[in-house]
Amino acid sequence: MNTVIKRNLAILLSFILLLAAMNLGEKKAFADSPVTSTTFYKAYLDLDIVAKAHKSGFSTEIAEFLAAEKNPLDQKAAVMNAIYSSYSWNERDIVNQYSKAVYGKPASELNIKLLRGDELFVLGYLKVLDHYLEPDTYWIGLASESLPKSMTVALINALAKSQDSFDLSYCYLERVLADKNLVKDIRQEAIAIITDYIDLYKKDEGCSDQVTELMNNSIGLIINKPKALVFGGLQAVDSSNSKVAPYIRKGVTYVPLVFISHALGATVQYDKKREEITIRHASLEYMPSRKLVFNLKDAKNRYEVQNGRAFVPLRAIAEPLRMKVYYSKGLIILSKGIALHPQLAYDQQLANEIRGKIEDGKLS
Repeated sequence: MNTVIKRNLAILLSFILLLAAMNLGEKKAFADSPVTSTTFYKAYLDLDIVAKAHKSGFSTEIAEFLAAEKNPLDQKAAVMNAIYSSYSWNERDIVNQYSKAVYGKPASELNIKLLRGDELFVLGYLKVLDHYLEPDTYWIGLASESLPKSMTVALINALAKSQDSFDLSYCYLERVLADKNLVKDIRQEAIAIITDYIDLYKKDEGCSDQVTELMNNSIGLIINKPKALVFGGLQAVDSSNSKVAPYIRKGVTYVPLVFISHALGATVQYDKKREEITIRHASLEYMPSRKLVFNLKDAKNRYEVQNGRAFVPLRAIAEPLRMKVYYSKGLIILSKGIALHPQLAYDQQLANEIRGKIEDGKLS
């Protein structure tokens, strides 16, 4: 091999390695998360309280600042964002430290109906940050309803929801920034820090409206109804048996096992001798056995037969398969990363759109 060819091969190899490094860097960014990567507190380090939060973490002084109604929401958000920047990212319980310091009791014992919007915001954001891998978005959702004009609250709520579904994070942010009803009560530099990270998730095809987004990422069923909405399309729960539908028995909601499994792309195997049904799906790789097993005689993971089909409790199959579960007044929604809460008015509105699509039996 002559020198010129060797040199050209070396250049080509260097170029390939450079591209690989760039791709690895991009993947690393995507492998992070909206909550942990949007360090917008840096836009507020000129404030002593934010600098202290970043340096030393949670303290009595921090608790007093967060509890004071007079303090601006964006500064409170920056303080909370800074508190967690001084820790390694893992599970924490700062929300209860804060709640005990301010209210004298754990957050779970507070009467949320008596809390101001800014109080809900602080507790809600702390809840999200404490358990960012599986965020509890209910309280921050309540804060967003209580403070509907605040861009700060809307942005934090969007980040919290993004944590459940990275693919939708750009759309969540885009809606907030485009909402002309919001008051811009947060520094532009902070918005830029958030935007710079979320832009990594921008989709070429653009964003759908929220109803379409929910339909395309969920399975919707109604108790005793043989029709279902499956990732944007209407279909029969069982094309060969119109009697197959979800039902409630002794307060437990049951769903057709094979229908749910196939809708999610899982494989189903039935062992007649053992009276055992095995579900395999990529989302079960976190389990030691990498499978979900239901047995007719197993008290814990038992299935039952109705109208010639196997049924299991709703959460017994949805939660292991990493689906978010919404249930209200007979409506079941299993979604990929979109957490809906029956107690939140806007979530109810979205859910009722799904209900209407199933009941009407047609898509507009």
